[in-house]
Amino acid sequence: MSARGSRDGWMIVVHRYVGLIIGAWMCAVGASGAILAYYREIETWLDPKLFLMETPGPRHPDLDRMVAAVRAAYPDRFILYIDRHGLSLNETYPFILSGPLPMIPEGPDLSSIGNYEAATDLQIFVNPVTAEIVGARSHWTFINLLRDFHRELFAPLFGRKVLGALGILVVLTSIFGGVLWWRDARQNMKRALVMRSSSSMPRLIRDGHTVFGIYAVVIIGWLGLSATLICYGGSIREFADWVLRGGRPAQVFEGSALASSPAPAAAATFVSLNAARDVALTDHPNSDVVLIRMPKTPAARISFRLYPLDEPVTIYTRQVYVDAGTGEIAGRFDPKRQPWSDSLFGLWLIWFHNGTMLGDFGRALNIFAGITLASLFPTGLYIWWKKRPSRRRRTDLSPVGDPRYRRISQPAE
Repeated sequence: MSARGSRDGWMIVVHRYVGLIIGAWMCAVGASGAILAYYREIETWLDPKLFLMETPGPRHPDLDRMVAAVRAAYPDRFILYIDRHGLSLNETYPFILSGPLPMIPEGPDLSSIGNYEAATDLQIFVNPVTAEIVGARSHWTFINLLRDFHRELFAPLFGRKVLGALGILVVLTSIFGGVLWWRDARQNMKRALVMRSSSSMPRLIRDGHTVFGIYAVVIIGWLGLSATLICYGGSIREFADWVLRGGRPAQVFEGSALASSPAPAAAATFVSLNAARDVALTDHPNSDVVLIRMPKTPAARISFRLYPLDEPVTIYTRQVYVDAGTGEIAGRFDPKRQPWSDSLFGLWLIWFHNGTMLGDFGRALNIFAGITLASLFPTGLYIWWKKRPSRRRRTDLSPVGDPRYRRISQPAE
């Protein structure tokens, strides 16, 4: 083996076999990421009768009235979320419901509901003006299946840990692929950055792998890194804070998601959802409520996600937690009232990862990187198949070219 081959051999092995082992997942996650860059707009376009009304509705409609209508129509199901896209006031309000539950005197038995995302089953669309149900469908549509695969591999909590580890492998194979490309391409950079339509098919496939791969390598590496940081963000932040504090206990900042008032005595009844929403909007009334996580008991919290109307959504999306029994604010996630590290791992990395932080340009970059990532596995598999050692050995042992068989292969005179 040459000195250069010996030096690069371990990188070639890592790049090759990481690609072969997780390549199918990379292909699927790249394709799904490209589609999900505009999943809200795609969902609305595919089913406008469910998602849109002809005229705009109020910004803050009567939530209690809509909840009562849904519970009356589906008494044996639990309302998990109210989840809007937040694109316009013409939107209906999608309610995310659990599957049918056993009934007890107080209503549906919620003891079997743990992880909310694992319990989702049905989507109900409600007109916020009239509180009428305009339609229903299974929650597990094609888009939602893609989202669940892309975020959790269909395995809540455990899937995120696996994705975090896979993200590290994506970063490594991106770095090694870039280094190997540079060492081969620096002598003829112009040729290494273009594809020639006149080339043979094997050459076109190889060029497609290397040329498109190098154009997207930085974005793909960033997507892998940001996925790891998102999946392990809590643990990374806690460890970094512990190191910076020198092992001292954490300080709780006023108004942060960790800060909450002392636990009151358990209330027997739920506070009005309208009243809880108004409390959540106290500090930021010029906001749009896009997500509500419903509580199972009065001792739990109602979570409200707020999109600001007078500030960048990607920088100042907020989460307000209201005590379901007392109606008091129990905690906040507010970029203006918390350490920047909380906002980085809890919000900004997500917007950077899906491209929205840079608007349509960022999402277009994500689509390009996703399509490229989806193509790297089949093209890399083809390259490996052509170069695999067993194929070379068979070629070397072939009679073609062997002088002993030359007369047999020549036509008779």
